[in-house]
Amino acid sequence: MSRSAVLGIFCLAFTLAAAGTAGAYHTRFVADNCNYAAPTPTSYITRDGSISVALRARYEGYQWAGGCWNHNDRDDSPGDPTENPGTGGEGGDCSGFTFKVWRESENEGNAGFYQWGMFRNVHGPYDTQRFKRGDGAPNITLSKASAIKMDAFSSENHIGMIYAKNADGTDQIIEAKGEAYGTNIWTRTYRGDSSYAGVRRTGWSS
Repeated sequence: MSRSAVLGIFCLAFTLAAAGTAGAYHTRFVADNCNYAAPTPTSYITRDGSISVALRARYEGYQWAGGCWNHNDRDDSPGDPTENPGTGGEGGDCSGFTFKVWRESENEGNAGFYQWGMFRNVHGPYDTQRFKRGDGAPNITLSKASAIKMDAFSSENHIGMIYAKNADGTDQIIEAKGEAYGTNIWTRTYRGDSSYAGVRRTGWSS
């Protein structure tokens, strides 16, 4: 076989491999599974109920600017490039996950509760900085010492919700952490970290 033929085969193989890798980054999870159905207004919402909503996303993926997942305990779009909303992968990002678990409205002036389906692709209007400031009718800031389950700690770049307080002053935080980590519960020291502020979603029934 000639040198040029060998080089041609190598180039073809490299091109196909690169195409396969690129395709893996665009899983079409959102396109193939998610919807844009209207949420269901809900009058009675408890913190424990929202913990149940959050736990359905545990072990699922992370998608920058995302808000759609299933409940099969795995990331169906692993290894997507970070900070790319166009990859169409599974999961919420940290602020989209919080918005959906807190069952907020896309209308910032509406403090009511709205049940979003797991397959409803929605992020909401708040990024981490806006949550940290307590922007929007449902959200307020509060002393971190007063924070309890389903309150949150938010920095300029991340937000996570309290799943449980630990006796040593740390917290178990349920959060969409990043592409490499997905969504899960971790022990964190956000309560004692000055870069994080306490944030509360108002209006809980209990």
